This record gives sequence, C-alpha cells and structure tokens, in this order.
Amino acid sequence: MSASYSESSLSYDSESRIQQNWIFLLDELDEADIVDHLFEAREITRDQIDEIESKPTKRKKTEALLKFILQKKKQKLYDVFVETLKIDYIHVVDKLNATKVIPAEPKVAPYDWFKDIPNSKKQLALRESDASRFSNCFGSGWEAIMYSLGIKKTELELELENVGHRKKQTITNLIIRWKQRNGKSATLEKFMNTVINVSIEDRVTLDWEELKKCVDRMSPLY
Repeated sequence: MSASYSESSLSYDSESRIQQNWIFLLDELDEADIVDHLFEAREITRDQIDEIESKPTKRKKTEALLKFILQKKKQKLYDVFVETLKIDYIHVVDKLNATKVIPAEPKVAPYDWFKDIPNSKKQLALRESDASRFSNCFGSGWEAIMYSLGIKKTELELELENVGHRKKQTITNLIIRWKQRNGKSATLEKFMNTVINVSIEDRVTLDWEELKKCVDRMSPLY
C-alpha cells in the first residue's frame, strides 16, 4: 500500500467509528482477510496474530482484532485497517466513513466548581481555621503550592523540622504565615487560583471534593 499514514494517536472520530459500528463490524468482517495486510504494514506481529487467531470462533477473532486496534491507540493502524477493508469490504468502509460521530462528553476539570462560587465568597480573607481545614486536602507535591504562595524552601524545611515532620501541621502553619504576610489580600480567590494553577502545571495530589467542602464552609459570619 502506497498511502501516507499519520503517526499520531488514534483520533476520537476513528475510535468512535469502530465503537458505533461494533456489532456491524463483528457481523461483516473476517479477521483472516485483514491481519496479513496489517502484518505487511508492520502494524501487528506474528505473536499478536496468533493470539487473535487462538479465539474459538470467527466472531471472537474479529472481536479480538477490533480490541487490538482500539488498545494500540494508533491512527496509522486504523488507517491501514480501513485501507485494507477497501479490498474486500468497501461497503464497510462506506459505512464507517458515513458514520455521524457522537460528540464526546465535555471534560470537566475537578476544580471547575470554583468558577461557580459567588464573588463575594471568593473575596473572603482566609482565617486560621480555614488553613487547618485546607491542610487536610493536600497530598503528594504539596510543597509546590507552598512555594507558589511565596514560601521559601528554607522556611518550609525549617517548619517541617519544628513540628516533627508532621505534614498537616506544617501546611497549616505555612498557610497561616502566607495569610499574615498578605493580610486582607490573602483571599480565598488568590489561594484557590494558586492551588489550581499549580495543580495544572505540576504533579500535585489534591482531594478536590474535600477542598470544595472547605470552601462551602467558609462564611463571613464566623
């Protein structure tokens, strides 16, 4: 085959065309007509073919081939697969190409809820009780958030040592220190924007559900 193929990951549309036509493909295809072409294109090994062909029925073999294509997540493999179908299964190619792909569900970030918090609450200054509650939400990589709040590495290390390397107490004390340095400008909005931005850029483990509960508990009345 002389076609030029993409080296990118399997596209959402290509994956969806297989998924949305799954039963049709199982009914129409015989993997024996396809695997040798994939092997020739170096998209499958003999061992992988043997694994597919070890299945007990034609339908199970075709199912194993389709699963293989989806699991490899290579656009080139899908393109070679479709090109191969043009030899004996042009009606299948036509159906795949004519498939109206169902749009993907929009991805929701774990912190998207913060956009819906009223601005009046976002402007609340953090209190020491907030710092204590927020400290329960930080997992691995929490240090990066402290650094982004302006805490120096030497401060962090000294605080850890002072409290016997208790992470929760260290985080609580450092958030309080940030609040004391920034006064009324140490708002929930500034704190959460820092947490969110660091979580996007760095590998930080956070309990977002617990963070939301902490934010919900904040009130100008206490």
